[in-house]
Amino acid sequence: MSALLFDLYGVLLKERTDAGRRRVELAVGGDAGIWPVYEDLRPAYDSGDVGDERFWRQLQVRAGVAPFDIVEAVEADWATLMAEDPEMVALVLSLIDAGVCCGILSNVPAGLAGRARKQHGWFQRFDAVTMSCDIGLIKPDPRAFAVALDAMGATAKETVFFDADPVNVKAAEEFGLRAVLFTGPASVREALK
Repeated sequence: MSALLFDLYGVLLKERTDAGRRRVELAVGGDAGIWPVYEDLRPAYDSGDVGDERFWRQLQVRAGVAPFDIVEAVEADWATLMAEDPEMVALVLSLIDAGVCCGILSNVPAGLAGRARKQHGWFQRFDAVTMSCDIGLIKPDPRAFAVALDAMGATAKETVFFDADPVNVKAAEEFGLRAVLFTGPASVREALK
């Protein structure tokens, strides 16, 4: 192992809390029934195929909610996805300080990617940050892994990939990465032994 590749959400940044989910539901005038629609629409949003306006209007129509303020919905969505996992960030920064090549590969829409980069200065410490919105590809597409590795100057054989989504872990393994299902900082430490 000479390189590490990390997903962002559920690894370096925490998943949205229940309170965060309720904040988004209130912003769109919906309930928990919006989330299957939200998840179904996210791939096109994450890849940059649709922007904020289209994503939220599609959600409105498909979830059957009344028109709502898109700016408010975007703010609720993004604000509830910014909490970092301090223990995990500290661990990865210590690895970077030790000279380990580290990268990020994340499925994320353009505006959210920009906000995360601006809010979390540690993004600049990584050898490469590959966001789906920038490359037009989302995990588990193997081409997304190829772009991330190329940006890092690493090969699949020498890279360990960490993701909280079993689908992405399986795809990474099939691509040739050593892939680990992230369950917390201990899962990273264990993989590095």
